[in-house]
Amino acid sequence: MVIDERLKLILSSPLWKEILPSDQEKLLDCLGASITSYGKKNTIWSSGDPVPRMGMILSGEVRILMEDLEGRQNVLANLGPPELFGEVFALSDTRSPVTVFTESGADVLFLDVRKITAVCRNSCSFHRQLVWNLLELVSRKNVYLNQKIQCVGQRTTREKISAFLSMQQTRAGKNPFTIPFNRAEMADYLCVDRSALSLVLAQMQEEGIITYHRNEFHLCHMQKIRQGK
Repeated sequence: MVIDERLKLILSSPLWKEILPSDQEKLLDCLGASITSYGKKNTIWSSGDPVPRMGMILSGEVRILMEDLEGRQNVLANLGPPELFGEVFALSDTRSPVTVFTESGADVLFLDVRKITAVCRNSCSFHRQLVWNLLELVSRKNVYLNQKIQCVGQRTTREKISAFLSMQQTRAGKNPFTIPFNRAEMADYLCVDRSALSLVLAQMQEEGIITYHRNEFHLCHMQKIRQGK
């Protein structure tokens, strides 16, 4: 595999945490690393496809969505460099229940994740740390999915929006903050109608609960709490 200037980005991933740089490069060979470039709106894999390897995004954006029988799309995640995807499906040797595609093109590093849990031909002593790092990343994604369940599990559109914005503000650690979705994508993520979403957002802004411009939001009640009001 030819690894060029993207090597620094690859090795910046938490997947290699506490592993020496010289050993990190050995692991790329052990895991059969290869890079594939995708154009705009290209599908990496579709729902029902086998997932033999996990991917690491090197450039661009990868979107993960689930479709129902009538073709309605539910956006599960938008991912960017150097995030991973497909590791759970590859490890469990199950077909993908989701569709993964590129929005504006992307370069993806693919790794044979099943070799992480096996003894490699070089008997690498650092495989144990690699397994731990992968488990930590999978656990973080599980937390993220649980947060989405908390959002979409709310009864009303307003409650879903409130839960979503509160979680986004907590994740950002600042106020105002930027969300990774436009209105259509936010509606898909929350499983609500786009018109209803826009209406409720406007109502919440009129009531002084939030202010927003495009994908930047400010939770007004957070400022009031800090000011002791």
